[in-house]
Amino acid sequence: MHVRDIAQLCVVPTVAATPRLEVDDRRFGDYLVPVTEWDGKPPQIALVGVPQDIGVARNGGRRGAAAAPAAIRAALAKLTASIGETMLPRRVGICDCGLVRTEGLSLEEIHQRQEYIVGHLLAMGARVLVLGGGHDTALPDGRALGKRVERLGIVNVDAHLDVRIPTEDGSHSGSPFRELIEDDACPLELLIEVGTQRFAASAHHVRYVREQGHLVWMLEDVRQSTLEVALAAIERRLAECDGIMLSLDMDALASAYAPGVSAPANDGFQPAEVAAIIERIVIMPQCRLVDIVEVNPSVDSDERTVRLAAYFAALTIWTFAHRSDDATSPFNFGSASNDQ
Repeated sequence: MHVRDIAQLCVVPTVAATPRLEVDDRRFGDYLVPVTEWDGKPPQIALVGVPQDIGVARNGGRRGAAAAPAAIRAALAKLTASIGETMLPRRVGICDCGLVRTEGLSLEEIHQRQEYIVGHLLAMGARVLVLGGGHDTALPDGRALGKRVERLGIVNVDAHLDVRIPTEDGSHSGSPFRELIEDDACPLELLIEVGTQRFAASAHHVRYVREQGHLVWMLEDVRQSTLEVALAAIERRLAECDGIMLSLDMDALASAYAPGVSAPANDGFQPAEVAAIIERIVIMPQCRLVDIVEVNPSVDSDERTVRLAAYFAALTIWTFAHRSDDATSPFNFGSASNDQ
């Protein structure tokens, strides 16, 4: 399959160019190549937006997340593609698949389309960043990666566990990880819930996750052990997985930092803590897929949550591009260096 075959299933909105006087003042938008213009080589990194919040509505949440992918992409495009004196190498191209076409489709049909797109990108060797949408986005993402590895590991950074049973209507934003756990076709080796908050997860759901052989790191557990200790323990457990997906629900952050989400939390991580989690998990060579979900621009304050999600997206791309994988991999970018 050619990457351009995906184009008919997506629409790529135009990202407004940031006015600049200097050619070397490069932004992430300069690295986004529309899927319709992509050349024949497999993409190194791919960006996919899923503009739907049907699952949020089914779960009783406040709608608005459907507008998030476009808003996050626009904010991401404006960010400088550099940290200090180091610039994202020019050779790193990001295949911008734009937004999955969702009009007129049921949630199940959207999931099927999303899984198809993400799965084919993974099969081409791409490292994929998905922007939701509701957290049910994680269901087709997990299935897509699960079909291409033998032992799937998922890290869910979230105030909630999202292991509720589906409603009569079907999947929803609170059920993706239960469905992946109970999907016999999905080789889920390990689910690690990180940042689960007090009074945000039912006791029987916590027991359910643990009884299935998976891990729950409550926010208080992380604080008592320190984030560094928690991440070291998580890394050791993930070492047994040959494919890793990181799922970031923006309600894992305290609402002071991320007020524009489907289900805001008073407590939660600080941005620097989530950034540390992203860097530690995404740097692992088994990490092939990241999704960032549950941003709700309609209730955001000064685009605070949108811009923070864009920062996490930029950090994900940066880490994907600068990590050192197996030297035999055609997608080995090597260690961080100046623009070349």
